[in-house]
Amino acid sequence: MIGHGFIHDDFLHIYSAAYDTIGRGLTKVTGGPFYAPVTWLTFKLNWIMWGLNPLAFAAFNLAIHITNIILLNRLAFRLYQSAIAARWAATGFALLYPANSWAIMWISTRAHLLVTLFFLAALLSTVWYAETKHHKSFAFTAIVVFATLSLFSKESGVTIPISIALVLYNQRITQKEIFISRSVVIVLFAILLTVLLLYLGIRGQSGAIPVNFSHSQWYSYMLEPKVLLENLLRYGWRTYGLLGILAGAIALSCYLGGYAPNRLSISKFQIFFSFTLFITTIAPFILLPGRSGIYTYLPGTAAALLLSAAVRTWYHPFSESRPRPDLITTSPIIIVVVIYCCLTVGQSLRWMKMAEVNTSVLQQIATQCTKPEPNSVVILSYFDIDLENRFPESMAWGFSSALRLLYSNPTLSGTIIHIDEASTNSSSEIHFVYQRARSGEAEVISSGLIHY
Repeated sequence: MIGHGFIHDDFLHIYSAAYDTIGRGLTKVTGGPFYAPVTWLTFKLNWIMWGLNPLAFAAFNLAIHITNIILLNRLAFRLYQSAIAARWAATGFALLYPANSWAIMWISTRAHLLVTLFFLAALLSTVWYAETKHHKSFAFTAIVVFATLSLFSKESGVTIPISIALVLYNQRITQKEIFISRSVVIVLFAILLTVLLLYLGIRGQSGAIPVNFSHSQWYSYMLEPKVLLENLLRYGWRTYGLLGILAGAIALSCYLGGYAPNRLSISKFQIFFSFTLFITTIAPFILLPGRSGIYTYLPGTAAALLLSAAVRTWYHPFSESRPRPDLITTSPIIIVVVIYCCLTVGQSLRWMKMAEVNTSVLQQIATQCTKPEPNSVVILSYFDIDLENRFPESMAWGFSSALRLLYSNPTLSGTIIHIDEASTNSSSEIHFVYQRARSGEAEVISSGLIHY
């Protein structure tokens, strides 16, 4: 389903990767109001390797997502010393929606994928540091490197020092033998704090949107109990709620298969660890009135770890003659997995439709206007909002950048307006009209070149 085109602000990020210098990409905001230089570097790499190829960009997102699933599997195994727990942590995370479909289908959300990638790598390195005797320096260095990369991938990476502290505390409580030096830990957090201050300093000069409580825009925090409660309920349902249903299906399957999940075999500390990690990772978004399906991507790892902790001791047979699982015993799990997969596909179809419409619109414009003059303004008018094709929502954020990429001409600009709105009155306008054909497909009609 991936690779049908670009949507929303994808064009802004790719345009920045195509035309901005390395210096600007590493020090200034690119493609939006956020400062994420590591993410920008991956866009730059994709552009150099593949150019304007939506399949390649989406495949890169998918590869990061698969890597995150593998890293979460390894983290759960190291924390709980259980292969079955590790498998269910990875499976549960892979089934979460809408976060996963947004993460892969929407190229711009790569920052959330990357911050999770380095976040999980840093936590794995923390477990390694706590358990190893002979490779302390390597583990220490890995923690710092991955934590730094997480910070510079997305603003939500600021939560990584607290998460590292949680893992160290978890290892201290749950493991019989650990090798943690208090003085070295103090040095570690001093370095992490220094990196955090460095990031905040560079970000403050980058033009990124500052932390604010103005209530005037999407990314403004609101100190209101209603916003906090609504976000907790929504994000809690999309993580713990969905995986709670899966846990119920696993428990029923275990019972039918001869296991005895007759109690919640999970410690209070494991619940505390998961909930604290969830609150830590969701904190950057919890007071935002604007809600996004991608915000539960990183926090979903905390819910997946709780799922793995819950099911790891459910697989104890009643007797040595326990029958092997069959279609009947596994049917509760199969039903839940199929439902979640169908919902994920439904979410993805929306993004696929937007991408196809955007690709079609740009191809029709390019066919009717093969080489616009420099500094031209392309005006795309529409009569009514096309809800089925999700236009102009699918392209309104990045129409100018899409045109510049389409024609390899950074002097072009464009706007999408209602047919009754006034145009820009520039010296050279190229007019097109969008409408929905009888077949349901998007159709673009040229209105000719108008000189003022």
